[in-house]
Amino acid sequence: MVTESDIKKLRELNIRLTKESIKEETTRDILLIQTIHTIDEIIKIINRLVANLRERYGYYAPRAAKEENIKILIDNVYKKIKEDIAIDLTEKDLNSMIEIAKEIESLSKLFESQESYLESLTKEICPTLAEAATPLIASRLIDKAGSLKHLAELPSSTIQVLGAEKALFRHLKTKAKPPKFGVIFSHPTISKAQLKDKGKVARKLASEISKAAKIDFFKEK
Repeated sequence: MVTESDIKKLRELNIRLTKESIKEETTRDILLIQTIHTIDEIIKIINRLVANLRERYGYYAPRAAKEENIKILIDNVYKKIKEDIAIDLTEKDLNSMIEIAKEIESLSKLFESQESYLESLTKEICPTLAEAATPLIASRLIDKAGSLKHLAELPSSTIQVLGAEKALFRHLKTKAKPPKFGVIFSHPTISKAQLKDKGKVARKLASEISKAAKIDFFKEK
């Protein structure tokens, strides 16, 4: 006869086994995935703040506000450079813009520190992959795949278009041209290649990345 005590012990055993299973399945590449998410959020916030700063500062210095170099733009804001077609702004107005500029600088430092941490993680978790794909692209590929294990299991043809899911779905639905690459598009070898060669270069790179992911995953096995 099953007693209440037996049921309690069985429940406790089930909870313990579940916790152990979760712990075993949670590998350090989850930190890598969360860090790339952090970096992407920082980039989005910086871009929004820069766009807002350009717009606000543009009323005071239209030409200076168009400066593409963010550091120079911020320096112009700090110097409170005014142009002849500017509207009148108070010191309070200008100081408000300076606050935004300081926040952009602070976030830029956070971005650099998180990027440095990400690079150290990739050297620990997937050094071969990071060398083949660059730390940022390696991290994004692992994020898209869900884990280094899943990335290592994917064929190179799938790795080539990871991150281009919308374009791939559009191709399947409307017969539009299939995507040639996804996340790996920003890799130097592809960006530097001539347009007619990009597809070929992407296939070769995806093959190298596939091999690198397998090496990094199975080295611990």
